Amino acid sequence: MHISSDYGVWLGAILTFFILSYLYKENPFFRFAEHLFVGVATGFGMTGDWDQYLKPAITKDIIKDGKFWEILPILFGLLIYFQFFPKLSWLARFPMSWWVGYGSGYVLAFSPAPFITQINNSFQRFAVDGSPGQTINNIIFWVMLMGTLCYFVFTVNREKNKVFGYPAWIGRWAIMIGLGAAFGGTVMARISLFIGRLQFLLGNWLGAVK
Repeated sequence: MHISSDYGVWLGAILTFFILSYLYKENPFFRFAEHLFVGVATGFGMTGDWDQYLKPAITKDIIKDGKFWEILPILFGLLIYFQFFPKLSWLARFPMSWWVGYGSGYVLAFSPAPFITQINNSFQRFAVDGSPGQTINNIIFWVMLMGTLCYFVFTVNREKNKVFGYPAWIGRWAIMIGLGAAFGGTVMARISLFIGRLQFLLGNWLGAVK
């Protein structure tokens, strides 16, 4: 066992204990670490944006290459800071509207491919030659898919219409299973983060494990 003498490792260990103190209850140590993380992340993001985007646009594109028209989008983006001035806060709506509209249009124009692939993959063959297990899996998949689609048909009273009622009941269970699996994956990701912190404390800090 060899305790680290690195100040950075000690700082990481102390902040880790501050964050884990939330397991007992919210306290000033946790809030300090939380605010420190948010502040550092914000500062890092702003510095990265300046170094990678804004600074090259000013020094290279505008000053060196003479693309003076790029001053206009920079000024347009800076309007967002008028939200801190109540009387002129309406000016901040223009860049925000642009970002939301552009982002929505970009997603619709360039990102539907994964969804189309997902729809295409939903067409499964019932019978797979030489693979009874895959055949059963495809049938279960089809039943759950049809049940889920029936569950989202809101124009029919599912309690009175048994044609949609029973498939919708199956669809509800399929949705619950899917959400449960997703939640389980989230929990496993959090556990892996906790294991990583334990490895840091026991390995990098205390030197008890390698």
